[in-house]
Amino acid sequence: MEHNLKIKVEEFAKKYCKKDSEDAKLWENHVQLVRKFALKLAEIEKADKDIVEISALLHDIGKDKGRKGHNERSYELSKKFLEKINLPGKKKLILKCILKHSGNFSKEDNEIEVKVIQSADALGTFFDNEWQKFSRETMPKQELLDLFDKSFKKINLVSAKKIAKPQIEKLKKLLD
Repeated sequence: MEHNLKIKVEEFAKKYCKKDSEDAKLWENHVQLVRKFALKLAEIEKADKDIVEISALLHDIGKDKGRKGHNERSYELSKKFLEKINLPGKKKLILKCILKHSGNFSKEDNEIEVKVIQSADALGTFFDNEWQKFSRETMPKQELLDLFDKSFKKINLVSAKKIAKPQIEKLKKLLD
């Protein structure tokens, strides 16, 4: 991705992520992990790296007003932002990735870029050590195990499942 474009997207996304009162480190932790895994999966799956990186950066900006419906808010905020950016032929799929990053859409037959973002989002949760520590301290064991299962089901790429499985096993052992 062109350096100036990357900076514009990062600045825009960071501004909204920093407003999330429920997760003060959304930008530093989760979004950066999603970006990392999205780029890794894009390489493996031969997906468009620009689309998945931009989508990863923007996918949770709607959390500034809470988690419920954040994918729709992220979509709307991103749509307005992307209108000002020159990305011929990529905006529609970026917006689809953002809108459908929620697990509710993981059973659909979507483009590989959408599947990459859905899977990277789940991986970002599994590998966010601060969030995992907080969850172990505040959630009952069974609720956390159910969340692991729900998040794992969101992963719709074999390559991502291979990354997730050892991490989930490690997290489960920490619950004993």
